Amino acid sequence: MSSCSTTKEAKTSRAELRNEKKIVAQALVKNAVESKRYIIKFDRIYFTYGGKIELLPRANFLIIDNEKAILNTAYIGRQYDIKPISGINIRGRAVDYAVTDNLSKGSYEIKMKVYNGGSNTFDVFIRISKNGYCSISVSSLKIDHVNYDGYLVPITDKTNTLPQAGNPI
Repeated sequence: MSSCSTTKEAKTSRAELRNEKKIVAQALVKNAVESKRYIIKFDRIYFTYGGKIELLPRANFLIIDNEKAILNTAYIGRQYDIKPISGINIRGRAVDYAVTDNLSKGSYEIKMKVYNGGSNTFDVFIRISKNGYCSISVSSLKIDHVNYDGYLVPITDKTNTLPQAGNPI
């Protein structure tokens, strides 16, 4: 009988640990969105007329760090420019940044424009779930809108970290 109760306690403690990890992860997502400091790594791109391609997250991303924005990702679709476009690569500012939160679901919707001071402006619409999964839509005057899936990674502040044992000060 004691072994059965120990197994039940272990299962309960594992479930509690999983719930605590979920709550911490959700708090990190909330804090990252509210502070405007996060990276969205794109997993896949969806075509306008169906189909998808898996992407490498380390090469396809959107970085938002307060007013700074970097959008670097692959593009496949219709284009309205003389030069062929195979990727989106823009460093600029996040302007017209608006966050709408759905408190009942714990999700966020973000609308912004990534603007680099020239003629390149991309409209970005992001849906972020409470767990950090994202769906992103990007459009511009030179390209059709394109949809991506990905996940949010909060940007941590490295200046406030404590030294680990064995690390030089």
